[in-house]
Amino acid sequence: MRVGRGAGLVLALTLGACRTQELAAPADAGLPPPLAPAAGTTHRCEALLPRHVRELALPGFDVKEDTACATCGPRCTFRSAAEPGITVSLAYDCAPRAPSADVRELLAPTLNSGGVEVPALGRAAARRTPVMGMLQVVAWDDDTPCVLIVTWLGGGSERAVEVMRTALLAATTTAVAEAHPPDAGTP
Repeated sequence: MRVGRGAGLVLALTLGACRTQELAAPADAGLPPPLAPAAGTTHRCEALLPRHVRELALPGFDVKEDTACATCGPRCTFRSAAEPGITVSLAYDCAPRAPSADVRELLAPTLNSGGVEVPALGRAAARRTPVMGMLQVVAWDDDTPCVLIVTWLGGGSERAVEVMRTALLAATTTAVAEAHPPDAGTP
């Protein structure tokens, strides 16, 4: 029963983080609908965070992919039979943003929610503990238009920062293009 509540909490916080980004975007931004996996790719999560890279931060964890919201990229949820009390989610929002966007504005929602800045992690990053046993890390990538959100529920939550670091290194323009091809949501 406890796992069900925890998974629901992870979902709610991930959607909330994505919703914060959605609200920050102008209403007429023309953001595309969620995209289907690219041809030849079984999962966008696999394209964005390949197994050989994922094993560095989450050894033995399997991934399940779904869509967090209409304007977000995939939400990848990781679980391991060896560590059943831990659930990790990684959400991608790769909507175009102005390259000159102020870092303080990007961090404001997380910092205003009791978060603290994480230095030397992407273009800007912050972390917060919304509830006991959960750590959420939000980071804006340096070389892609992506905002990544890692939510760690369970013991060892400090590993969330390393998962974020691994995900940021894996989020290249090629990986984002493969997971989000420009014509993928159109009939």
